[in-house]
Amino acid sequence: MRNQKKAGVISALKAAVQSHRILTIGTLLYVAASVAASLIPPLLLKNIIDRLTGGMPLLFTAVLLYFGSLVLEGTLSSAQKTLLVLFGQKMTHALRSEMSQKLTHLEASTLAGQNPGEIAARFSGDVDAVEALFTSGIISMVADACRIISILAVIAVENTGLALVLLVILPLFAVFTRFVQKRMLAAQLENRRAAVSGQVPETLHNIRTIHALGLESYMEQRYDQRIGESYAAMEKTNFYDAIYSPVVFLLNATVVGIVMLLSASGNAD
Repeated sequence: MRNQKKAGVISALKAAVQSHRILTIGTLLYVAASVAASLIPPLLLKNIIDRLTGGMPLLFTAVLLYFGSLVLEGTLSSAQKTLLVLFGQKMTHALRSEMSQKLTHLEASTLAGQNPGEIAARFSGDVDAVEALFTSGIISMVADACRIISILAVIAVENTGLALVLLVILPLFAVFTRFVQKRMLAAQLENRRAAVSGQVPETLHNIRTIHALGLESYMEQRYDQRIGESYAAMEKTNFYDAIYSPVVFLLNATVVGIVMLLSASGNAD
């Protein structure tokens, strides 16, 4: 059953990609162009600094090329983000259309046995999660990975010592990122299981039964419990989100400090 659901999602996404080939190809091309353009400004800045430290005059053409490369990088990055948003919207539309079509073919007994809140959550939360997976997840992750590999290749050619420092730091960063990712995923799943939004349609559907049996206090306690569980899960998510950025900044400061020490030692390698 689970494999059938995955196959249905994959088939819907493949159909969306095939029906929007121009958008898909354009997105991939702009991602590649954005990665390549991000390498140009640092290289031009390096040449400018080398000329200044070597006592040579600064050419206006070099400055113009540097700022032009920044404009090019920003333009391609903006176009990449725009196309990713459009691509994600197409994926969302394809998934919800496929789910709506499947919903119309389900038997009444199957629908009667489902929680209305869960069905609404699947159309909203699950589909949005898949959209975020494509826009902010897979494609962005591949683009960032290509950018990191390109930067490491350039650094390895220009400065072997700095490349070795980064090769030591990056695995630590990857392990910490994976650790935080697992904990945040578990907390988000807890928050989803404790979400109150799934119980609202059920409560409205059975409001007369609740009043007739005098279960208002029970429902209030049930909502309080779910809200408390959701709050605790969100607290975990916020905690890991709060500690992630400081650790990244600390690693960044460590790398900068090591680079400064290597530069002060006078060893170019």
